[in-house]
Amino acid sequence: MIFKNIQRAVPILFIFVVLLHKSLYALDYVNKDVNIGIFVNISSVALGCSKSFIIEEDNTGKKLKFSKGMVNLICTFKGIKINNYTLRSPIKILPSNDVVFANSQAYQGYLYIKQSQNKMTIINVLPIEEYLKGVVPKEVSTSWPIEALKVQAVISRTYTIANLNKHKEQGFNLCSTTHCQVYGGLSCQAHLSNQAVKETNKEVLTYENNVIQAVFHASCGGRTDTPEYVWSWKNIPPCLKGTKCRYCRNAPYTKWEQILDEHFIHEKLSQNNKIGKIKKIKIKGKTSAKAAKELEIIHTKGKIKLNAYKFRTLVDAWKIKSHTFDSIKVKNDKIYFKGRGWGHKVGLCQEGAKGMAEKGKPYKKILLHFYPKTKIETINYWK
Repeated sequence: MIFKNIQRAVPILFIFVVLLHKSLYALDYVNKDVNIGIFVNISSVALGCSKSFIIEEDNTGKKLKFSKGMVNLICTFKGIKINNYTLRSPIKILPSNDVVFANSQAYQGYLYIKQSQNKMTIINVLPIEEYLKGVVPKEVSTSWPIEALKVQAVISRTYTIANLNKHKEQGFNLCSTTHCQVYGGLSCQAHLSNQAVKETNKEVLTYENNVIQAVFHASCGGRTDTPEYVWSWKNIPPCLKGTKCRYCRNAPYTKWEQILDEHFIHEKLSQNNKIGKIKKIKIKGKTSAKAAKELEIIHTKGKIKLNAYKFRTLVDAWKIKSHTFDSIKVKNDKIYFKGRGWGHKVGLCQEGAKGMAEKGKPYKKILLHFYPKTKIETINYWK
């Protein structure tokens, strides 16, 4: 598949997409570079290079040249202070060897810094294919089979293309946390994950000529699910309606239990709801993947209903691994949870992909299992 390549001359470049609905995106063109917010709203940062580098005001071209080493940047109301100099935002950190350090972390490409009042945001600008080398080893273990790493490379590339406007209002494409995809820069790269990115170069998943919203999670617990009861998406394509998965049975948290204090959950829920002491929690309805649809929380002041996935995120998504609850019991000021899987259950089950790869399945077959009726196609980057 060939997408149109159109040049756009602006300091920070975005890929603009036409929103069909929340799970499919039609591309107009693809810029080879991506802009990742690695530090957001900070007041100071230590930057530098092992070789010479330049710090440049983007609007005026004013430059400070350094032989090598680190410098501290401090955000003030007058601008960004660097040693005895003050530069006006936005500024660029341009390394001579294409490697720059920020707070001891190595990044490829260059850094673009934007100031807002007395805070600044550090943006790493680099090619998408190089960015993926810092994503794949943070999202899955590099000890996994190469075919599972290829799956993650294609999924992360597809997710990147579909979400390049996610932080548009903040002046960059994606952040470096679980809100988008975890990105560790140059420091986390590994040979096998780099190989996976290289061997799937430019490959993305499409449905009816549109790049899909390729969401993924750790472990589905037996079946992936539709996003309808997770994010309330409408017009969901067949590739995201869920599929059976028997390959994550031996994964961590296939079955899990958690005990939490009633006071802890009450405190979390009280931030958005007026509730009394929790007396009982009922599971109200289940999806075809056996995830809970809603929870009815009975308390001393009445009762409320909450979307089960929202309940998990409100309380603690690390402590409550999923909204696929087998049982929830309240006893002696403790709440006992039993459940299956880890994550939102939509799209790729990463542990399932690992299990399929261990059985000798090639990455393309794994992708089409978790995203049925899709195609694996090649994009073109504007250079």
